[in-house]
Amino acid sequence: MASADIPNPRPDNHDDESHHISERLPLLQESTKIAVDTSVPSETLCIIPPRRKQCIILLLCAFAFIMMLGDNLQPAALIQTYEAIICDDYYRAHPSLPIPNTTSPTQPLVNNCKIQPVQKELALVRGFQQLVPLFSALLCTVPYGLLAERIGRKPVLILSGAGTFAALSWVLAVCYLRFASIRWVLFSGVFLFIGGGDAVTSSIIHVMVTDTIDQTQRAQTFLYLHAADVVSGFFGPAISALLMEKGHTWAVLLLAEVVIFSSTFILSQFIPETLSFRNKSSGDPDSISDLTSPQATILPSSRPATSVSTRIANRIPFGVSRLVAPLLSVLASNRQALLLLVIFAPQTTARELFTVIGLQYSNAKYSLSYARGNVLLSLFQGAQGLFVLVLLPLITRTVAEPRGWSPWARDRRYAILSIAVTALGLMVIGLAPALVIEATGLLLVALGSCTTGLLMSLLGTAVRPNQVSTIYSAALTLSIMMRSVTGLVASALLVEGLELGGNWMGMPFVAMAMLMAGMAITSGFIRTERVEDTSEE
Repeated sequence: MASADIPNPRPDNHDDESHHISERLPLLQESTKIAVDTSVPSETLCIIPPRRKQCIILLLCAFAFIMMLGDNLQPAALIQTYEAIICDDYYRAHPSLPIPNTTSPTQPLVNNCKIQPVQKELALVRGFQQLVPLFSALLCTVPYGLLAERIGRKPVLILSGAGTFAALSWVLAVCYLRFASIRWVLFSGVFLFIGGGDAVTSSIIHVMVTDTIDQTQRAQTFLYLHAADVVSGFFGPAISALLMEKGHTWAVLLLAEVVIFSSTFILSQFIPETLSFRNKSSGDPDSISDLTSPQATILPSSRPATSVSTRIANRIPFGVSRLVAPLLSVLASNRQALLLLVIFAPQTTARELFTVIGLQYSNAKYSLSYARGNVLLSLFQGAQGLFVLVLLPLITRTVAEPRGWSPWARDRRYAILSIAVTALGLMVIGLAPALVIEATGLLLVALGSCTTGLLMSLLGTAVRPNQVSTIYSAALTLSIMMRSVTGLVASALLVEGLELGGNWMGMPFVAMAMLMAGMAITSGFIRTERVEDTSEE
């Protein structure tokens, strides 16, 4: 609009001022002050209608639920399929031994496949498969985060789902076509570089939530995402058990493929792009996307005419340095944050240890079929959901609130108790003489399942607001590394236990129980009350 078209709001004319009116001056002068961060492009200041917010959050929770359902359908079916193929290959390589009379390569005679060489190979393949996602998670999280800032969240979300779908497709191709050794399933990790795998999927979903809603609603929304995880963990093994009991192992794996495909390529089409929704006008420091695109983000109009890939490649080293430098600064000046990170690292690993090796352990020690082992997994996830969504809020209302515990003191007490209960449950599983005792230990581990969320809450409170996203990203990366490495170590210990027999098979659980007991003792050094000034120790 030309300056001559702007009506003068004042009755008196000042010719000397009228000459300075131009398109660069705001239409609203100082008489109408609006608190807006002028460092942020105006197009990012977006108000989303409440109903639209609810719809977006519902779609994101549905996407997370379906993706995790596809993941939770797989474990028992894959283990049974791997065992059948390894068993078949072993007897073919040793023709002097009696070959099991099977009608299907996925349903060999149980006793013939419980021999030590078969179980050892199975444990090794499963162990190394836990290590596979680590490389894509470490190498792809920052680059795909930068890409999501440039082209949008939704394309990266679809890309990560496509990589997960391709990785599972490769595993099924190796198992069904039998064109190579079973160890070739480990090459599925190559496909996870397409999109970065589960780590990028989880990060992008949380970023999209952060884009859509304000800080006051995020804790509740993240609880909904956790509920989606728990519910999928209950239904996935239950559906798998029902089909596997009827001999439909491959139907379970194909169903997992269909579920992941439908979420990635169909449901995602209904999820809107949230990059334009982000509201940084309030200086919100908790936005996960701030790690890769803070004020250094260049406006599109000022970028040189280079390719998108070139610009992204040039920003990757800068993004990595911006991720590491603030983290080192936080840890150097805040010993409480460092202590909480150390305690946090093994928590997810401990909770998921039974999912990783528990089915093979129960099968070898108690002759529990993989199909029925799914029932244990389903009950385990159901118990987690009951505790986190029902019992824990009830305890808070009846115990913590009447005593006036501060949020920090409450979460600290809960975390210490949860870690101790998890350690006890793992020890019971490792030493259990009977299946009923093992199930009791599994329920104890479920009672300690809220540790991760409690420690995340303490971490977010222990640092300054502008350090929250940095410390959360560090915690996520550390958890992924610990889970991958520990899965391999646990499988190696299981191999040794299978060779020794008896209670030695529980070595992985006993070792993890001892580690968690150490973490319970260490957590006693967490401050009893929050220190307001965390800038220096």
